[in-house]
Amino acid sequence: MFYKSGILYRSSLIESRGVMHGFSAREGGVSTIPHLASLNLTRGLGDTEENVRRNIDIFARAVTEDSLGGEAVVCAHQIHSANVRVVGKSNCGEGYSIDMGEDCDGFVTDIPGVMPIVRVADCVPILFAGSKADGSPVIGGAHAGWRGTVNGIAAVTVEKMLSLGCIRETVRVAIGTHIGYCCYEVGEDFYSSVSEIRGEEFAARHIRPICEGGKRHAYLTGMNLEILSYAGISPEQVDVSPYCTACDSETFFSHRKSGGRRGTMGAGIVILPH
Repeated sequence: MFYKSGILYRSSLIESRGVMHGFSAREGGVSTIPHLASLNLTRGLGDTEENVRRNIDIFARAVTEDSLGGEAVVCAHQIHSANVRVVGKSNCGEGYSIDMGEDCDGFVTDIPGVMPIVRVADCVPILFAGSKADGSPVIGGAHAGWRGTVNGIAAVTVEKMLSLGCIRETVRVAIGTHIGYCCYEVGEDFYSSVSEIRGEEFAARHIRPICEGGKRHAYLTGMNLEILSYAGISPEQVDVSPYCTACDSETFFSHRKSGGRRGTMGAGIVILPH
């Protein structure tokens, strides 16, 4: 179940001892330009460097209830891929105080004090938490735009967690707020692209009109749930935000609703140091 906690949204399903997480919305930051107000987490959208740095630090402190700040964060240039990186202490500060590392759209780690952050404004933010046989945590985060979704980034993230010793049955997943089936109208070229990558039957299940004779709408939630099932993650292991970024663009940044004039939100997760 998703619930509001200060300036963040959290999922009770992935809460566990020693792991903290959060999904941001628009509120709580220092950005003052109207389309970026106020917790914009990305450079290059019209904000100042200082505002973005301060916002990243605000977000990290909100996730950890002031235990960790921006120096723990790992961000990357996101490229709508299914590339998921394993990160550690040497990556801390990427995108905050030091240059970003390799381009990617997801992270996993089993190292305390490392906070992967993915950034979104209609795309799907997904956070993962599981544990090894000895009970120690393994975490992950993925930015799933439609290309990343269809190319299976959710399943890739699970497999990367397993490569670190995570037990599949312990994995819990929170799919954060993104553009909903209600608002994600797409064209025939979109349907053709998804069919080419994932198959006609997959496309037909998740891209269909919401009313008779209407234009097709894409169901990103359903796509990711199906792809997670291929990785052995059942619906009972997944929590889904009930909100839509485009329906409530006063609360959330939405690329579609704003015509591209917007900031970005973040989804972050961290294993707290002992």
